[in-house]
Amino acid sequence: MKTEIINISPNGTGMDKALELTEKTAAFCGLDHKSALRLRLLSEELIELMRSFTDLLLGDFWLEANDNKVEIHLKTDIPMDLKTRKELLSVSSSGKNAAAKGLMGKIREMITTASLPEDPETKAMADQALGIMALGGQIGSYAGTYSWAMSTYVASVDKAYNIQTEAREAKDELEKSIVANLANDITVHIINSSVEITIYKSFD
Repeated sequence: MKTEIINISPNGTGMDKALELTEKTAAFCGLDHKSALRLRLLSEELIELMRSFTDLLLGDFWLEANDNKVEIHLKTDIPMDLKTRKELLSVSSSGKNAAAKGLMGKIREMITTASLPEDPETKAMADQALGIMALGGQIGSYAGTYSWAMSTYVASVDKAYNIQTEAREAKDELEKSIVANLANDITVHIINSSVEITIYKSFD
């Protein structure tokens, strides 16, 4: 079952409808109160992630359900040129985005970086800015495409845990993340400036 698509904006328009749609999906799946709340929380986190980019961003939100498996989708367009990226980086004297804290903050930063246009200066900036998050991503076979999965990221962090300080910090961050503990997986697919984020949740 695929729900209708709800248009949402950073000022909150559509958010109530999106959360109402989430509750209807929970009822359709026969989820109990606790599971329904968890699904709503994941939807809220996904919407807030989109709202953190820019005041002008618009997104399409929908859910897909199959038995006890639910997917929460958000698709948007994030035009990001090098000048805008440098302005974001300039908020920190260290040259890194200080807002990129926590798993969702780092996913936001990863999307911002991977959405940059391709040129030598951008590539050098992207390689540095992706940091540990690069463990969960891969460049597509076509220019301007990039994919990231939390499951791949978690497995890579576990593998590097004993040899990288950054991996140990990432592991601690994952253990403290509400979204990482609730979701079975999170994927990000980027084609040029088009971004689709999906949260996967299974209910036993």
